[in-house]
Amino acid sequence: MTLKKLVINHDQKGFTLVELMIVVAIIGILAAIAIPQFAAYRTRAINASAKAVASNAKGTQADLNSELGRFGWTEALPATLAAGTVGPGAADSGATPALAIPATAAVAGSRMNGIGIVAIKDFSVPFGLGANMVADVRASGVTVGACPNGGCSYTIHTKASRGDTAYAVDSDINSVLFSVSDPNWKTAGAGLQATAVVAVDNADDFTATDGGGVPLPNWIAIP
Repeated sequence: MTLKKLVINHDQKGFTLVELMIVVAIIGILAAIAIPQFAAYRTRAINASAKAVASNAKGTQADLNSELGRFGWTEALPATLAAGTVGPGAADSGATPALAIPATAAVAGSRMNGIGIVAIKDFSVPFGLGANMVADVRASGVTVGACPNGGCSYTIHTKASRGDTAYAVDSDINSVLFSVSDPNWKTAGAGLQATAVVAVDNADDFTATDGGGVPLPNWIAIP
């Protein structure tokens, strides 16, 4: 019988426990930095979509005003463009998923409604929101004199359901975008969540007005 000599190569080495612990620690540090940054970037992107809806709403209001000489409002229930209006109340167009698409003559969806400046003429314009988006557009109410049918001014409120910031526009200072934030809004469910503001003719409706935010409660103008 031949005995083979066992040769041990001492140059072959593995990872030590200390080296493995160092690698795990480095990965943990990188994850602790990267994950919050990714979450913040994702929230900013979601919030940006709400800004876009506010801009779209301004365009829809311009379409209504060119037809009626008045501004309009969103309604809480999906409807076709042929349906009648219910008046410039406090309507949240994110109340049902059907409002994520624009209304047509045959399809229920999101729209803005208005009433004519002279003759009582109802008119509707399609207004698409997109998934997980809320828009609450309010026209000024019925007043005496210059605005007999209401709708001389409007306020727009928009928010993404997974965002932490709501955005707003006041027709009387149309070039200014307002916002209010609360970090808890990202996980507290759907809906506008921020405090909507009633439209008042010839007034700054949002400056120093409560918006329900945390830690800053008021709507503030974005520079």
